[in-house]
Amino acid sequence: MSALFASRNRAAAELAGALARFAATDLTLLLEGETGVGKSFAAARIHRVGRRGRPLEVVDCGAIPVTLLASALFGHRAGAFTDATRAHRGALERAGDGTLVLDRVDALPPEGQTALLRVLEERRYAAVGSAAPRPFRARVVALADAGLKERVAAGTFRPDLFHRLAGFHARLPALRQRPEDIVPFARAVVRRGRRGAGGDAALTAEASDLLVAYPWPGNFRELEATLVRARLQRGDGAIGPADLGLDRGAWPAVAALAGERAAPLAEVERLYALWILAAERGNVSRAARVLGISRRTLIRWRGNR
Repeated sequence: MSALFASRNRAAAELAGALARFAATDLTLLLEGETGVGKSFAAARIHRVGRRGRPLEVVDCGAIPVTLLASALFGHRAGAFTDATRAHRGALERAGDGTLVLDRVDALPPEGQTALLRVLEERRYAAVGSAAPRPFRARVVALADAGLKERVAAGTFRPDLFHRLAGFHARLPALRQRPEDIVPFARAVVRRGRRGAGGDAALTAEASDLLVAYPWPGNFRELEATLVRARLQRGDGAIGPADLGLDRGAWPAVAALAGERAAPLAEVERLYALWILAAERGNVSRAARVLGISRRTLIRWRGNR
């Protein structure tokens, strides 16, 4: 397998290939990225490539109260504390010789960081209430929001733990940084949703242009939710700009992204016209009045690509 995920973006494709090569090793991986970029998806694919058929255990480090952290990770013996009426298998035990995914590892409190560091250094742990050490055999894939190095510099995340986790450190690019993948992914979402309904998967050219122009702060997760909603609202037929439900107030971010990609002024003007047309739910007359141009001019802009 040459890559973990398909991408038309060169940087993303090269990263996928690198992760596929490391997937078959025991190296600890640290994947950073904005919310919705596909960190969990990449972790699951890494497991399938490297340890298929063995346990995959995912721990949301930001969802565990500090008082329950040790029990959640290491398990506990019956009677270890007041409410421990029966023994509990922790995440490390359940992971076995498979993969332990530490989602939002940057949310671990200091006590959890210290405990995790000890496990990674010694490759063993003890359940709460037990003095008998157990071997830790799982491969670790840690996931974090962008900016973990900054947290290390600020003193809120242990540098020694960071280096233990970052056997290979990769930052998944945001969707706005891989615009080549937006329309293919969007078409796949629409096609998947319409397969059972018997309709044709289609996006108009104008809708495709707006999808590429939008900055997608929620990345793939936001794009998928937008297309699912548009597909349900539209029913049969092609999805157009008015079906996307994009917020007119987001235009400044769109314009900034166009500047980042060095788009020609004429293209920015056309995108703005499409944006207003979408905000006016496809009503050409209302959109033309907002823009201060004639209906004929708007129709001509709409058709130019």
